[in-house]
This record gives sequence, C-alpha cells and structure tokens, in this order.
Amino acid sequence: MENLGIQPISLLLQSINFLLLLLILKKFLYKPILKVLADRKKKIEEGLSYSDKMKSEFEKSEKKRDEILVRARSDGKTIIEEAKRAAKKREEELLEKAQREAQEIIAKGKREIEAMKEDLAKDLRREAVMIAEKIVEKVIKEALTENTQKALIDRKIKEIAKSNI
Repeated sequence: MENLGIQPISLLLQSINFLLLLLILKKFLYKPILKVLADRKKKIEEGLSYSDKMKSEFEKSEKKRDEILVRARSDGKTIIEEAKRAAKKREEELLEKAQREAQEIIAKGKREIEAMKEDLAKDLRREAVMIAEKIVEKVIKEALTENTQKALIDRKIKEIAKSNI
C-alpha cells in the first residue's frame, strides 16, 4: 500500500477520527435536532386542535342562532318581524365577532409558531456553530501549527459571522 502513497497507520487513525466525529455529531447534533422537530410538531398539532375546537364552537353558535329564529317565528307576525331584524343583526355581529376571533386566534397561533420556529432555528444555529467550533478547534490543535491555527480560526470566524448576518 505504501507504493500507492497510502500509509496504513495514517489511514487507520483517520478512520478512527472520522468514526469518532460521526459519533459526536450523532450525540450532540442529530438527537437535539430530532427533539426540536418533535417539539415543533407537537406545537403545530396543538394549534390545529385548538383551531378545530374554535370551529366547533362556531358551529354551535350557528345552531343556537337557528333555534332563536325558530322561536321567533312562533310569536306572531309583528313579533316575528322584530325578532327577524334583531336576530339578523345579532347573527351578523356574532358571525363577524366569531370570524374576527377565529382570525385573531389563527394569526396569533401562526405568529407564536413562527416566533418559536425562529427561536429554535437561532438556537440550533448557535449550538451547531459552537459544536463545530469546538470540533474544529480540537482538530486544528492536533493538526496545525500555532500560526496556521490562528489564521484559519480568524478566517472561519469571519465566514461564520458573515453567514449569520
């Protein structure tokens, strides 16, 4: 193998380093990401459940309106006319109010989900950068001279800073 320019000891050490890096990434990066995704999925499901609940309450409100209209018809012609006007006005108000509330609840839920999503993404980026910095620092300390280390670290920090901006 040395005729091909491959040093068996170096190849073995690089393979071990690679496996160690994979294990570290799995433990400190992959599992936390899966947890964040599971938490996010749970929050979305809760939001959808809440939306379904609000829809059910809206349907109950419509059924109640229909019952009021049926009772109003049984009261006589003049009372019916007055009740129709009052019920129609009330219906529009309830419908507008219910729609406004539903829209506000949905919008609030979306804003909260987006805010959580952004916070989680920021935290995830921050953690990934910290982990990567630690790994790179360890690898660099073992493989490079002090001057080369400083130059490489400065360059990578600038690149990371530019990508986060």
